[in-house]
Amino acid sequence: MEKTKLEIEKALKATRERNEKKLSYLLDSCRLTDYLPHGKFWTEAFQKALMEHEIIYIPKASEPYLIDASLIIPSNRKIIAEYGARIRLSGECKLLMMKNSQTADGTHMPITLERNENISIEGGIWEEECPYRLGYGKSGKYDENRTFFGVSTCMLLENINGLTLKNMTFKNCGGFGLQIGDCTDIIIENITFENCFADGIHVNGNVENIHIKNVCGEVGDDLVAFNMFDWQNSSINFGPCKNAICEDLELSKNSYYKALRIEPGVYTYDNGDTVDCSLTNAIFRRISGIKTFKLYCQTPVYSPGVLPEPAGVGSGDNLFFEDIKIDLDSPIDLLDGYVTNDKIKGSFAGFELGLNAKNIYLKNIDITLYREKYPYSYLLCIGPKSAREDNGIEVFDPYFSSEVDNLYLENIKINGQKPNDISPYIREIAFNSLYDDLESTAYGKIKNIIYKNR
Repeated sequence: MEKTKLEIEKALKATRERNEKKLSYLLDSCRLTDYLPHGKFWTEAFQKALMEHEIIYIPKASEPYLIDASLIIPSNRKIIAEYGARIRLSGECKLLMMKNSQTADGTHMPITLERNENISIEGGIWEEECPYRLGYGKSGKYDENRTFFGVSTCMLLENINGLTLKNMTFKNCGGFGLQIGDCTDIIIENITFENCFADGIHVNGNVENIHIKNVCGEVGDDLVAFNMFDWQNSSINFGPCKNAICEDLELSKNSYYKALRIEPGVYTYDNGDTVDCSLTNAIFRRISGIKTFKLYCQTPVYSPGVLPEPAGVGSGDNLFFEDIKIDLDSPIDLLDGYVTNDKIKGSFAGFELGLNAKNIYLKNIDITLYREKYPYSYLLCIGPKSAREDNGIEVFDPYFSSEVDNLYLENIKINGQKPNDISPYIREIAFNSLYDDLESTAYGKIKNIIYKNR
C-alpha cells in the first residue's frame, strides 16, 4: 500500500518539475495594458496579446477587464494576473470565457488532434455575471451553435500536455468553473470559488498525472469531480484517469450539494467501440465539508421502456481515501427511498460504490451516523441504486452490479468510537427483480475486507 502511494506521489512530483521546467523557457512578455481596448471590452486586445507574446501580465485595475467573446490560448503561454486583477465575462455573452486553441470533441470518437503544450494561468479573479445556474446550453457554451454539446464552463482546457493553474478565484460562474480532459501533466492548486453554481473543477476522461491541491469555496454541485465517464451534456472527453492526487479541499458550509463525484464507467462511441473510463492510482485526502463520496456510474434520468444513454460499470484500482471527516446527517439525495428508510432501496453512505475495483483503501476516516433517524446509513455501501420520481422517471440504474476485490480499512471512527466489528457499517446491496418494467436484478459484493482498528 505505502509503496503504491509513494509511486503516485513520485509521479506527481515529476509532473510538477516537468511543468516548471517548460514554463521557465518562456521569456517574451508583455502587459495587457500595452494594448488598447476597443471601447469598454478588452477582448481583442487580450487576444492579440495572447497571439504575440508568451507571457501576459495583467495588472490590477480599478475596474474589471470586460470580455465579450471567448479568448483562445495557444501553446507555450503563461498568463499572470496581479493580485486583485479581475477579468469579467459580460453577462450578455453566453459563451465560455477561455479555451485553448487545440480543443477537440471526443464525444463521437477518440481525439486524434495534436495537443497544445505548456499552458499556465496564475492569479486573477475570473468572473461571470450569472445570478444562478443557467443550465446546459444557456451559459458557458463552446460557440453560438453549441458545436461541442458537452461543454458548459467558464474555462475549457483540454487536449493539452502540461497545464498549470494556480492562485485563481472563480466568481459567479453559471456552469463549471474549469472543465478539463484529454490532458497529461496537470497541476491545479490554490483555487477559490465564490458564489458559483455548478461544479468547481470538472475533470473528465483520458487524463494522466493530475495533482489538485488547496481548493475551497462555494459551488452548487461538486467542488471537484472526477468524471472519467459522464453524460453527453457534461463532457467531451472520455477515458481512463491514472495517477491523481486530490488533497486539501474545503467545501463551504453554504454549498448546496455536499458530495464529491468520482464516476468511472464504460462509454460507447458512435461506431460501437467502448472505453473503460477507469480510475487507477488515486489519492484523496484531507477533505472537509463533503457528506458522500460517489464512486458509481449513473446515466441521465430516463423513463422505463426508454433506453438510457449507453453505459456500463467502470473499474478502478489503488484508490486511497485518507484523513476525512464526514457528518452524514442526511442522505445527499433527498429521494423517497432514503428519507422513508426503505429497507431495500434506502441505503446510503459516506462512501457509495458501484464500480469493479481491485483495491480500495480507507484510512483515518471519522464519520458520524444518525441511525436513530436513518437506520440504513453506513460508512460504506456497494451495489445498485434506484429511485423513482412521481412521474415514473428512474434516477439511477438498478441493473448495475459491482464488485470490490479488497477493501482495506484502518483507523475508522464511527460516532467517535473505533468499533471492534466493522461489518454493521458496511452494506452489500442486492436487488431481485425490483420492477416489472425495468431490468432490476443486481448486486454489490466485497470479496475481502481487511480491517485494522488500532
